[in-house]
Amino acid sequence: MIRQKRNFLAVLTLALVFALINCASVEKRYKKGQEMESKGRLEEAAQRYIKVLAKDPSMQDARVRLEDVGAQLIDTYLEQAHAYESTGAYESTVSALNRIDSLRRRTSQVGVVLSVPDGYEDFRQEMIDAAVASLFEQGEYNEQTGNLAEALRKYERLRAYPLSPAQAQRANEARAGVHIKWAEQDLGRAYFRAAFGRAQKALDILGPDSEIGNKALQLQKAALEAGTRTVAVLPFWASVRAEDEAPRGMESNLYDTLLYEYLSEPVLFVAPIDPGAIHRELRRLRIRSGEITRQTASMVGLTLNADFVVIGWMESYSLEEGIPEEIEHRVPLRRDRSTHVTYIERKYTVDMTAEVIYQVIDPTASRVVNEETVVAKVSGQFRRGHYDGDYTTLDLSREERRLFNKEEWLRAEEEMETLLSDKVAERIAASIYARILTFIR
Repeated sequence: MIRQKRNFLAVLTLALVFALINCASVEKRYKKGQEMESKGRLEEAAQRYIKVLAKDPSMQDARVRLEDVGAQLIDTYLEQAHAYESTGAYESTVSALNRIDSLRRRTSQVGVVLSVPDGYEDFRQEMIDAAVASLFEQGEYNEQTGNLAEALRKYERLRAYPLSPAQAQRANEARAGVHIKWAEQDLGRAYFRAAFGRAQKALDILGPDSEIGNKALQLQKAALEAGTRTVAVLPFWASVRAEDEAPRGMESNLYDTLLYEYLSEPVLFVAPIDPGAIHRELRRLRIRSGEITRQTASMVGLTLNADFVVIGWMESYSLEEGIPEEIEHRVPLRRDRSTHVTYIERKYTVDMTAEVIYQVIDPTASRVVNEETVVAKVSGQFRRGHYDGDYTTLDLSREERRLFNKEEWLRAEEEMETLLSDKVAERIAASIYARILTFIR
């Protein structure tokens, strides 16, 4: 019984403490509302009173003040709305009316209903219709005068209004129509990527089955046909330095990965030339391996009708092993399990880094128009077993025997090399696409 009384008293005390804190908080907000009201900041005062009533619906003083302040705000906003209407600023008129509606919604949530004059709803709808009509008129005027950016801004602002289905369809067609006109202008100026993007915006609005959508598809097709640039990526080679350091044939593996994995599905406006055609031309010129000069690359590009030629080489390669962690393991011999010996397990990290330089060449001018350096690094955890003697004489588990399997060592290193080539190829492909696209507006 004593324990129950203590628990009850503790709960009661906490409840009283929380009640006092809540009362203090409510009173503080109420006084702040009065302060805002005295300074003429009625919107802020109303918000304070709303918060007070949300905390304590029984606080009648806050309710009275909110009713009074709310009525004053409605009168003020209505005066603003009529002033804007008299100058034909219908968007500003609607904004003032929206402030009234917002205030009424917020006060009704705490049980305070603010009244508006008779005919308010009709006036509100009339102003919305006037604002919508004005925006359509302004948008059409800007279209006619060639200010497509401003026309689009006007049509976009229509989306903030409660449009009828017919008005919404008209607004969508107007927006899409501006994008089509803009795309046509871009196409005429040889801004092919810009034209494609504008046409896509029209498609996003109306879809491909509409008349405007069909026009957008035609524009995109024309932009792609006129703007796509072909690029021949020639086989990579290794510098003297990298040739000494890198695994044999790594530059060839890198080139194949680049060509057949990352350039096989090109981005829009970039068209890699078929690898078969490249190799046939190289065979014709009796180029089998090694460095390809700018002059030779230009010759190949001209023969293949390429807009650009890419040559590249592995500039450097490094393999760094971290300081190993050595762990001793005692195991029995297979033929004499009473005799135990020790082998060492070494755990360490291996970092592989490759640096590749590529050049983008304009074959017509036989000049380098861009050069980039791409660096990639991969890391792997390795475990190796070391024993002064024949490890097969040790009684090891299957997992332990793997520590001594040199074929697995080699396979793990090859997997890292493949991962590195893949990473470098991915970055080179992204870089090539980005560089080629800079030449296409």
